[in-house]
Amino acid sequence: MAGLPGVSALAGWPRRPLRRGLADFRDALDAMPDGLAFFDSGDRLVLWNHRYAEVNPELSSNLEAGMTFLEIIEIGLAEGLYADAIGRENEWISERLESRKALSTTMEQRIAGDRWLRVSDRRTSAGGIVTVCTDITDLKNDAAALAEARDAAQAASSAKSQFLANMSHEIRTPLNGVIGLAQAMARTGLSEDQREMLELIQSSGRTLQVLLSDILDLARVESGRLELAEETFDLGCAVREAARLYESAASEKGLQFFVEITPGADCWITGDMVRLKQILTNLVSNAVKFTSTGFVSLTASPGPDRDGAPTLRFSVEDTGIGFDCETRARLFSRFEQADGAITRKFGGSGLGLAISRQLAEMMGGDLDCESEPGGGSAFILTIPFRAAGRPVAAGLSPSRAADGDQPVIRVLLADDHPVNRKVVELILAQASVELVSVEDGALALQACRDGDFDLILMDMQMPVMDGLTAIREIRLHEAAMGLGRTPIVMLTANALGEHITMAEAAGADRHLAKPFDAAELLELVVSMPRAAAAAIAA
Repeated sequence: MAGLPGVSALAGWPRRPLRRGLADFRDALDAMPDGLAFFDSGDRLVLWNHRYAEVNPELSSNLEAGMTFLEIIEIGLAEGLYADAIGRENEWISERLESRKALSTTMEQRIAGDRWLRVSDRRTSAGGIVTVCTDITDLKNDAAALAEARDAAQAASSAKSQFLANMSHEIRTPLNGVIGLAQAMARTGLSEDQREMLELIQSSGRTLQVLLSDILDLARVESGRLELAEETFDLGCAVREAARLYESAASEKGLQFFVEITPGADCWITGDMVRLKQILTNLVSNAVKFTSTGFVSLTASPGPDRDGAPTLRFSVEDTGIGFDCETRARLFSRFEQADGAITRKFGGSGLGLAISRQLAEMMGGDLDCESEPGGGSAFILTIPFRAAGRPVAAGLSPSRAADGDQPVIRVLLADDHPVNRKVVELILAQASVELVSVEDGALALQACRDGDFDLILMDMQMPVMDGLTAIREIRLHEAAMGLGRTPIVMLTANALGEHITMAEAAGADRHLAKPFDAAELLELVVSMPRAAAAAIAA
């Protein structure tokens, strides 16, 4: 190592302590984990430690005191040390010297052997430069490995989402045929035995639909792809609708069924109505399922303040089988039920409560329960109370004309699946509908160019031209020809949140997921053209 500068300044010191101090100083420099070199005001090398030579092995045999920094990097260039300088050596030298003139710079430099150095230049008060080199090859390799793992995880997540979307579509399409044909058949003349068998088909179809929704919801929550909506809705109406779904089931079992909404909760609020109803229907469904005698009740009321903010409290109570503390501890886990034995008589996936608790937490609330074996259960949902004013046009819907006065509604249906087309045909045969069916988006677009329709029912996933492309082309055709906007409903098995967003962006007005309810489809077919006509007239 070269001698240390400024030794003359220490001439008054006793020679032996001075030599020992210099030796200790050299030892300290060599012990540093980073390479260090000192250059004088003329940018000439004065001293360096062993680590500086180690991180620059191609230069170590050429390092001499007095050589300039420019000479050092020229040696490195000749050795092919600087990968990013190849082919642009002069430009690279100018950039490196220019950056070195700054008072304080730090850069990452890739060198031979796929190694990386972090180089920091610091100027001293006397005009010299201290250069510190740190080997960050391991850090770079770790970062690259993490980036690769991240990309692989993102690719796996994307593949998982695509798989779920495809499975949703492939399962919902035949399921829509089963449920739709059963609903259409229920309106025909059947014997008692036939009606009983049909009810079993419908019940099994609904069970499959619930299981499919539970699995897809769980996957979306886990991947962070489930988002809550922000809408203003009538809380009392939403609670009553959620309860009404299981009122007949409770009655068939001879259970008393109570719904109580206190005046403080019978109001308009802001939140996600669909997800709130999903939680409540799951709780009420479980209560009816696990209760043989007694009652089931649903209560909605203002809850206690939390951190100074008001809350809403929903309580679902029953006189069912109940459960113990051990069961309570695992009840909100996935695929867990109170009735978990192999001989169990109650069905279900065991996903509903896990999803419901996660939804409650996403809303900023919580879901808990109280119970004892044979003593019934109480599930309590608490969410923030975000009061809202009633919308001006809330609750208004197009009035229905008398059956005899109903005009014929021209409906275009685009769906590549023949069973689905038959299901829609059978359902719409109950109304004054003239139905035109086509097999793909291109034929739907041509039909719109050739004639007028009051409503379009469009599948999303079709050959030749998909539904989203067809909608965009139809909207462009309407704009070019100065035509009114025809209501379009996505009637599709693509039911994930991103599918709804994509449909809205393309120009769809509503999204009805398969398997759909016959009554809901009829309601849309009758009401949407009238609502569109009323909007044009206004």
